[in-house]
Amino acid sequence: MHRKRKKNEYIVHNVDLAFDILFFLAKHPNTTFENILENIDSSSYQIEKILDVLINRGYINFNPKKKTYSLGIKNFEVGYSYLSHVDIRNIAKPYLQYLGEKFQENVYLAVRSGFEIVYIDSYEVNRPVVVKSRVGRLLPLYASASGKIHLADMDQDELEEFFREEKLVPYTKKTITDKKELLKHIEKVKQQGYAVDDEEWEEEVRCLSVPVRDHTGKVTAAVTLSAPSWRIPSEVLTGKIKDEFIQKAKELSERLGYTEE
Repeated sequence: MHRKRKKNEYIVHNVDLAFDILFFLAKHPNTTFENILENIDSSSYQIEKILDVLINRGYINFNPKKKTYSLGIKNFEVGYSYLSHVDIRNIAKPYLQYLGEKFQENVYLAVRSGFEIVYIDSYEVNRPVVVKSRVGRLLPLYASASGKIHLADMDQDELEEFFREEKLVPYTKKTITDKKELLKHIEKVKQQGYAVDDEEWEEEVRCLSVPVRDHTGKVTAAVTLSAPSWRIPSEVLTGKIKDEFIQKAKELSERLGYTEE
């Protein structure tokens, strides 16, 4: 007698199956459904459903004339993103150090992970009171300065997906949870070239973030200063500090192959 499989076991099995299909196509491009079925241990129904999901997400391409499957561009984006994040940490280190030492506040390098932000590196100063380290932490896009930088770089389709998938919950009384207000805020970030988190993620913490772009012009990371709000007033943060951050982020972007033209 077989035990009943739990729902989460089905989910894990399907994720495992999706990876099997992707790795198979990596070795056997432009292959047919029949060939996949012969080499992947699962039912025709399950494979067909997973293929549909992977095609919709851009990880697999389907040629309707030849009725063949091959890897999609999303796989390249994932691989390239990993490589760029590894390289950017080394390239960004002197810029983080310069900004941290100049303003004597913690400075971070943040990249996007789905609809969240993850801090992958930092320069942290030695002061009696600082914002606790954020390296390795995940923050929501809409409630963080670095997240807003990435939201401002999204096209319309990506933004629509974001609002479909994410619930705008408040983390503090200042968190923006209204869609229309957030869209106006994102447009402002896009126009001014920097973003501020004014105690929207954590109370008594104010952040400034600026975009770092790669050779394609897309935002690949954000450089962010985090400080106690009582120590850095908004007008100081968006004055000389903002100007210096924008300049250093521009220099870092140029190191990654970005040109304004």
